Amino acid sequence: MINIWRLTKLQLLSSFGLNKALHTKDPAERRKALLLSIAMIAGILMIGFVSYGYSLMMAKTFEQLGRLDLLLAVMMTVTSLVGFFTTVYKASGVLFSYKDYDMIMSLPVKTSHVVASRVLQLYVMNLFFTLLVMLPAGAVYALLVKPGVLFYLFFLMTLLFISLLPIIAATIVGSLISWVSSRFRASRMLSILFTFVFMIALMLGSFMINGEEQQLTDVGEGLGKMIFKLYPLASVYVDAVCSYRVPALILFIAVSVLAFVLFSTVLATRYKAIHTGLMTSRAGRKYTMKPLQESSVFKALYLKELRRYFSSANYVLNTGVGMVLLLLMSVSLLFVSSEKLGTILAIPQLSEYLNTFSPLVVSLFVILSCTTSSSISLEGNHLWILTSSPVSKQVIILSKVAVNLTITLPVIAVSSVLFVVTLETGWTESLLLLVIPVIYACYSAMLGVIVNLKLPKLEWTSEVAVIKQSAAVLVSMVIGVLTLAVPVMLFLLIEQLNGDLLMLIYGVIIAAVCAGMYRYIQTHGERLFARL
Repeated sequence: MINIWRLTKLQLLSSFGLNKALHTKDPAERRKALLLSIAMIAGILMIGFVSYGYSLMMAKTFEQLGRLDLLLAVMMTVTSLVGFFTTVYKASGVLFSYKDYDMIMSLPVKTSHVVASRVLQLYVMNLFFTLLVMLPAGAVYALLVKPGVLFYLFFLMTLLFISLLPIIAATIVGSLISWVSSRFRASRMLSILFTFVFMIALMLGSFMINGEEQQLTDVGEGLGKMIFKLYPLASVYVDAVCSYRVPALILFIAVSVLAFVLFSTVLATRYKAIHTGLMTSRAGRKYTMKPLQESSVFKALYLKELRRYFSSANYVLNTGVGMVLLLLMSVSLLFVSSEKLGTILAIPQLSEYLNTFSPLVVSLFVILSCTTSSSISLEGNHLWILTSSPVSKQVIILSKVAVNLTITLPVIAVSSVLFVVTLETGWTESLLLLVIPVIYACYSAMLGVIVNLKLPKLEWTSEVAVIKQSAAVLVSMVIGVLTLAVPVMLFLLIEQLNGDLLMLIYGVIIAAVCAGMYRYIQTHGERLFARL
């Protein structure tokens, strides 16, 4: 056990950059670490506040149905599904595709300990999200129900085991997808395609389950059956936490722990063979000499960055899932009303929110699809090639911005048009719905690359550490979400405020900020690269 703990601790310290922050003697690095800590605490508080508000909103609806226990069931299921989805595409990178594999495997520790430490690393990553979702939900439930002491004891005990089973299931699925795709020539693209197809199929399956149950007369009972059918372990969880049933508590913990132990043990027996299979790829086509083509510096850098983007399944899946979800949502509104979609997603006021804040809803998915916040860090130890190249550093930065816009703008155009058709907006709302997300796409792309230049993470062993856990990704996402929250809060606080006028003014402000960031890149691009 001591070896598992040591390996897990070292991997987490390395992944989150804590080791350097704790031991650096550089005052500038210490100040940066302090500011990052403050930003992370602010981000955690903001997410916790939003989670609490969402749980309270749902609780009011469930209270009218007489089924407050469904609050914990829904949030536990959401936590498990989100953990499953996010782990599917990062499991292979954390478990197998890390740079220091040879060094780790040469250590005098058992393979099972290495496997267990890697799975625990995934567990800790997901535990953070579990706490942010479940603690506010538990607080809302306790506030409204005023349960006995056993609730708090059982709730805290089960909190540590919620994400274990989804992680194991996602690891198996993600590894299978990587293994199958590695058998073909275009392995990376097939891995991305298989993962997206699997996620979309799972979402559509949950929609179909919901569609069958909505015909029931008792809405509360029907919703409960739908949730428990979607994730049967949620029923055991509710029995343990809300009904204080000790057998259910033991079953929930036993299933989670036994699954973890069994998975780690079985995987350890074939770990090296699986790693070899996943890392082995087919040889490319026979090289044939072709005429050389010339292109501008910007085009060459843009195509290089685009190839780099699609060469990493983790990169594409983490930054592209927002656009996929946006497209799914806009297409689904052609067949499902916004009211019914709100019921499916457990957001009763979704129809009202879409009509009022549709430009910001689309922009939220854009913020979640920022590729530039990790584009500099992903250069890693190859960054010297860019810094020493006889090209303008501003062009390098703008080529990374252009790739982000290539990913977001086509989906924004299609989804915005579909929203205009399904929501039947007026010409003013339609124009704002088309323009505001485009402005936010430019804002998010330039914000991400500027933040990444100031907060680079060039020393990493796994791409996941950069794409999902780096400070630049967190800071740019928090800033982006906060800029979206400002107009929403203004609209909710000022009752007589015209929504279209607010969107217009805010769009002009964000456009001015984009112009300022573009000017900043033009004047400070060389200096920013020189500091790397």
